[in-house]
Amino acid sequence: MVNKLSRALLAIFTAIALVASLGAPSAVAGGQSIDQFYGSSKIFDVYLNINQAGMTSLDQNLKTYTAAQVGFVTPDQQSSGPINIGLRLKGSTSLEKLAGRPSFKIKFNWSSLKGQRFVGLKRMTLNAMTQDNSLIHETSAYHLYNQMGVPAPRTGYARVYINGTLKGLYVSIETPDDVFLGTKFADPTKHLYEGAAFQDFLPGHDNGTDVTGSFLVDEGWNTTPDKSDLTKAIQVANTATGASWWAQMNGTFDRKTLIMQFAVDNFIGNWDSYSGPIINNYYARSNINGKFTLMPWGTDQTFGENRATPRAGDDYFFAMDTPQAAFPWMSQPQFHGKTSLPRGILFQKCLAYKACKTEYLNDLKAVLAKATTGKLTTFMRAQAAMVRGYSNSGNILEQTRTINWVGKQITKVQALLKKNGIKY
Repeated sequence: MVNKLSRALLAIFTAIALVASLGAPSAVAGGQSIDQFYGSSKIFDVYLNINQAGMTSLDQNLKTYTAAQVGFVTPDQQSSGPINIGLRLKGSTSLEKLAGRPSFKIKFNWSSLKGQRFVGLKRMTLNAMTQDNSLIHETSAYHLYNQMGVPAPRTGYARVYINGTLKGLYVSIETPDDVFLGTKFADPTKHLYEGAAFQDFLPGHDNGTDVTGSFLVDEGWNTTPDKSDLTKAIQVANTATGASWWAQMNGTFDRKTLIMQFAVDNFIGNWDSYSGPIINNYYARSNINGKFTLMPWGTDQTFGENRATPRAGDDYFFAMDTPQAAFPWMSQPQFHGKTSLPRGILFQKCLAYKACKTEYLNDLKAVLAKATTGKLTTFMRAQAAMVRGYSNSGNILEQTRTINWVGKQITKVQALLKKNGIKY
């Protein structure tokens, strides 16, 4: 059974929002802070108001922003809005139109609203969790990345209403942009590149402009409209494996953070990541010296959920120490005859170079320790309890399976460390 706000609160806010003109000035109420939207142990409310022209535009012009309004009510009943915004649908394989349960991207500084902020934010991402039957994978994955020092978004849960109608529970995720980067890095950002599926640090992949090519540029193009930093990173990534490669990696990539990210990727079964066989869902941020830091994104298909089979509650595991790996949809026609695919080149080369592989295995040991002493499963149970009112029997089954999967993965990591002579 889905929890609902009091009818009185919903009616009051909806009335205010619906009578407001889309051209009216934005109004943000005091008393709200960014921490109420990310990292809170309670659920906040998002009210999206879209006129008929906007709804038609969203459905017909997928991933194109249109004018809308948004309001927020935090758990302590502080409200803000209606705020004029740009709104678009989000997703690729998970993309749905308004009649379904679409995910959304909000731009507070869209078009003529340039310079507008909400609690310091330019953007907000609302995921409908259509590819996360547990409703806890994303929050748990990002929690562990952050605990291990890997720059990753914070998350929170939100009830999302469209024109007064509840669409359901969403996860709110910090959006990687210059505001986010300013909270994670002390030095200036040169570029923020967006990695797409199967796009790796390979020769020729420094092609195109900010909106074309193998790597798109989300930040920094106006100041530095070239990809020369990416060109250098590709050269280093493709240097013959050995001491020279290892040394150059330390100057061109944040090597320590990169290897820790590999460890977390593998611990949580994130096959849909840079170090997985899809080489997907990652950002690559360069600083003014051209040094890159990779960051995770899109962590819904983690913790062994096997959505490729119709059987409920089945686990999925892949090898954590091989240059190739399988993933749940290997049976699709485009992969006919293949049982595995090459993983990200940086991860492949790490496994091939002893110093790097040793550091990776020791990082896996550190993740193992954090997951047990830091009680990852305790965090996951708390998240499951928070979303229980929005969970059907399938969601609850997947929550239980996910938490139990962590215990099984701990055993597999211990076996891998033992095989390599590393005490834990």
